[in-house]
Amino acid sequence: MAQNRYMDLLNIKDEASALIQIKELASDLTDHEHMIRSCIFDLHAAVEIELRRIFFWHFQYLLFFTDDEKSNKKIKCNFEKMIDRLGFMDMWIILRPVMTDWYPDFDSIDKINDTRNQAVHSDVGKVKYKVRNPFNNPDCLCQIYFDVWAIKRCIPKFFEHIVRPYYLNRAYYEKYGDIGISREVRDEVDSWYKKQ
Repeated sequence: MAQNRYMDLLNIKDEASALIQIKELASDLTDHEHMIRSCIFDLHAAVEIELRRIFFWHFQYLLFFTDDEKSNKKIKCNFEKMIDRLGFMDMWIILRPVMTDWYPDFDSIDKINDTRNQAVHSDVGKVKYKVRNPFNNPDCLCQIYFDVWAIKRCIPKFFEHIVRPYYLNRAYYEKYGDIGISREVRDEVDSWYKKQ
């Protein structure tokens, strides 16, 4: 059966066996170390998702939409693909100077990324987060979690700052109108002005 040709090559019969054998072939980490490394990866991914959201929501206002829905769909699709391809450091290098000035909690993003990279590329005994090792210090792993939680709490406040200047630029909006502004953005702008 072509569907299981790689399982057959490794003489593996089912998924449970595959997970056990592949884990042994892939690394010599214990189950405990795999679990901690997985947590570090997930916490890093949670921050990456937030950076990606910032890029998406900030740059979507630069998209030029017309009444041609087919063209708009293609533009949006290409934009979303570009956002999905951005790497963690691509986004963070651009956002760091802006974000860390607003909220010092964002300073932990560098350390979270460094810890994730260490967990991927070095011995778990050498991994550090703010001078402690999350693999042998559960309080350190909790500290990473708490720092990610703090970052995620600050993101909505940061969003207010990056969205507000667009809405407050009323002179531009009144002078140039809504040419090139998508219906969704136009409706948001109109709604915001009515509240003022």
